[in-house]
Amino acid sequence: MNLRRFYPLDGLPQQRQLWSWISFDVANQSFTLIINTLLFSIFFSEIVVRDDAIDDRLWALTYGSSMLLCALFSPIAGAMADERAWKKRCLIGTGVVCGVFTCALAFIQPGQIWLAALLYIPANFAFSIGENFLSSFLPGLAKQDQMGKVSGFSWACSYSAALLLLIFTAGLMLAAGLASPDQWRPFFVFSGLWFLAFTIPTALWLKEPAIPHTVHVGRNLLTAGFVRLGESIRNVARFRDLALLLVASLFYGTGMSVVIFFASKLAGEYGFSQVNLVVFVAVITVSGILGTFLPTVYQDRMGHRRSTLLYLYVWIATSVAFALYAYLAEAHGRVPGAGPYPTWPLWIIGNLLGFGLGSLGASNRAFVGFLAPPSRAGEVFGLWGLMFKLAAIMTFPFAWIKDTMGTPAALLLLAGFLIVGAAITLFVDEKRGHAAALEDESATIAKS
Repeated sequence: MNLRRFYPLDGLPQQRQLWSWISFDVANQSFTLIINTLLFSIFFSEIVVRDDAIDDRLWALTYGSSMLLCALFSPIAGAMADERAWKKRCLIGTGVVCGVFTCALAFIQPGQIWLAALLYIPANFAFSIGENFLSSFLPGLAKQDQMGKVSGFSWACSYSAALLLLIFTAGLMLAAGLASPDQWRPFFVFSGLWFLAFTIPTALWLKEPAIPHTVHVGRNLLTAGFVRLGESIRNVARFRDLALLLVASLFYGTGMSVVIFFASKLAGEYGFSQVNLVVFVAVITVSGILGTFLPTVYQDRMGHRRSTLLYLYVWIATSVAFALYAYLAEAHGRVPGAGPYPTWPLWIIGNLLGFGLGSLGASNRAFVGFLAPPSRAGEVFGLWGLMFKLAAIMTFPFAWIKDTMGTPAALLLLAGFLIVGAAITLFVDEKRGHAAALEDESATIAKS
């Protein structure tokens, strides 16, 4: 049996380049899973702050500050990286900063709120802005008919790493008796070392894309970065399809952020035990791996817009179904003497949410890469990062509606965000947008 036919990247050039790029996608999973999703928010609240009256607000302020900084700096940082062809330097720098500061989280003691903020904010900032630099390599690594395949396969590898980390973390907690938050410091060190270790192949073998780029002679780096952004804003009409896609990304990025931050909390509200919640997160992760299969195999043939809309329609239907389930579960709870409402529909909903998270994330990155001029990839993915960081901030309306009007209404709001994103995506012409990117690239080559 020829096993190579099951390898999605078989036959593609730059294999070492591709795997050194994928390695960073695997590296940052330790931070997004162990720090942001599973452990540090609990450690921060129960060990560092130790005050139920203010812990949620302090955590929201700490996390929100890092995301706001990233949103503000993403576009100019990407433009500056394009100006000096420093995308690799910036990528490796963010990996080292995040890895070192993550290890340092283990030194935080009870009551040291300022130290926690001073360590976590730069760590999360470096992790978040590093995602932009990582994605900016995609146009230089994959041809136009390989964007979905490369992005999807890398996303699948990162989800597989997340599943491995989840199993390792849960297993070590059970085997070594590290269930209490005050015993979690070794996990922070492990997370940082994992990040640093998988950054090494990227540092050794990933090359700065050999792409012609315009240099603004006589201007310092910061000024040149703002000049590049100004040029792009003045030419937004030429890149209207890319601009529409970035705006659409804000809305379905909000949906993705809601799933990441609220899925396990919502499952807990409707009867899941602590053990089931861990399994639920694992199920979403496995479904995410399966979700990346479609972009990897079919997106380049189906087309980026058609693929994205397909995943959005699945997510919209799932959000409405979740809202209906939440309404029926809450109505059932108001009936005197009613027994527990069945939780099996949540397993189906969780699988669909995870599937959409993997497929939409991979397809969106590939779609943006398809419409981005390679010489402006850092700048474009900086703007893409801005949209997704703003999307994280836009989860506040979901939380507010949930607290004031209930979970069913909040889930309908989630469906509304996705519907708006899908409506905007309908106006994106991927052929016209890609032609504009090629025209800009030809003009850049002529100037260089």
